Amino acid sequence: MVNANMYSDQYLSALDNYIMDTTFKSELMASAQVWQTFWLHSDVQIEGDPALQLCVRFNLFELNQSAGRNEQTSIPAKGLTGNGYGGHFFWDTEIFMLPFFTYTQPEVAKKLLMFRYHTLQIAKEQASDFGLEKGAMYPWRTINGYESSAYWLAGQAQFHINADIAFAVEQYYEITHDEAFIRNYGFEIILETARFWMEYGNYAQLNGKRQFVLNRVTGPDEYSALVDNNYYTNALAQNNLRLAVKYARKFRGDDGILSRLNVTVDEIKSMDQAAESMYLPYDKRKNVKLQFQDFEQLPKMDLASIDQSKFPLLLHYHPLMLYRQQVNKQADTVMVDFMFPEGNTLDQLKADYEFYEPITTHDSSLSKAIYAIIAARIGKDKQAYNFFSQAVQTDLMDVHHNTKNGIHAGSLGAAWEGIMYGFVGIVNNATSFSLKPHLPVTWNCVKFRVHLYGNEFKFSVYQDSVEAELLSGKGADISVYDDKKHLTPKHAKETWHYSNQF
Repeated sequence: MVNANMYSDQYLSALDNYIMDTTFKSELMASAQVWQTFWLHSDVQIEGDPALQLCVRFNLFELNQSAGRNEQTSIPAKGLTGNGYGGHFFWDTEIFMLPFFTYTQPEVAKKLLMFRYHTLQIAKEQASDFGLEKGAMYPWRTINGYESSAYWLAGQAQFHINADIAFAVEQYYEITHDEAFIRNYGFEIILETARFWMEYGNYAQLNGKRQFVLNRVTGPDEYSALVDNNYYTNALAQNNLRLAVKYARKFRGDDGILSRLNVTVDEIKSMDQAAESMYLPYDKRKNVKLQFQDFEQLPKMDLASIDQSKFPLLLHYHPLMLYRQQVNKQADTVMVDFMFPEGNTLDQLKADYEFYEPITTHDSSLSKAIYAIIAARIGKDKQAYNFFSQAVQTDLMDVHHNTKNGIHAGSLGAAWEGIMYGFVGIVNNATSFSLKPHLPVTWNCVKFRVHLYGNEFKFSVYQDSVEAELLSGKGADISVYDDKKHLTPKHAKETWHYSNQF
């Protein structure tokens, strides 16, 4: 840990010297150059919707200036604009904001992940204090690696943050192919968070089978707390365990890494078994993923009968009243549909969306962008655009009437995700990058750049075609729907034509 006062005299002296040699004009020119570079590589241009284009650029500006770049800080939930949440960092960084940086400024994404690596030892100490023999338990909210939450059921019990961080590590590696990072830092984060699940979970007989369960957890939805087998938590934990197994096998011939981390064959076998035995609650009659094990036993809250002045509900209802009803503050189970698009059929996405959206209040600013993505994927064009437009205007138009307390940094990143994962339809893994576009009817084109596997590409996505250009790097495969093409320095441009899939 870095003591904030340790180098204060040194920093002040350096600052004094810097100021003596600096003029306002030189600083202005340097700042302009930095922002020019940012907009060149990170802008998202929307042709045909100037109002939302303004909001998108406002969001990207705020997101960029909010990111820590020294490996000792992350992105506060309110960015640098207000003291809401005490400047603390949440899961928002890894799940909602990091993808923007991973695709456009991978060097910044790495520094944000290194913050988690530098605080890994503290997370291991917290797991020990919690009563666990192994593993790391990252804090739900923090500013220095230590838990900053008060003891609150919907806070500290959100253990999914461990798996969220592991998910982000894998996503960064898949997009960048940064071997040094995964070898020296990333695998250790994945392993220690996987060890947490092995300590916290247990086996139980459910539905006639021996299954691995995670009881007394809180998922993303903070209108339910301390539930058994939250679908999101279990699915992300399962992914976390599978990643640990994957990379342990990847480094099987490297005794230095495995011995340093005390990895044994039996431990990896146990993780593999737990992952494959993970209980994921599901209603076969409705073909719907269940938010948690006993979710169906709760009565539905009649949201239509509640006056609009009573929203957000958490300001007008006691948490214990909310916990006993089917009501969501934000996207929870559908987050799995968003994060694992290849693991769901179109019918499954529709069933989950149609079940959960009517009981979701969207009291959290993180919610509507996710529902926009799912709506876009299932062909609900009007709903997708409406959700996205509300999400992208969150701060510039003060949609939640609380921007005076600071911007909603997670929502800024989620809006970028709404464009990319929803309307442009990007799907990425370690070996392939594909687009499944479904643009709003008023949008003529979306233009953007991304970094992939050490390459930089420029894309122009139109209503019925996609143009791609390799700007730097050795090249890679790009697919539009199922049409795969290989771009190289000698064959740097390609065009695809596609038709509406709905």
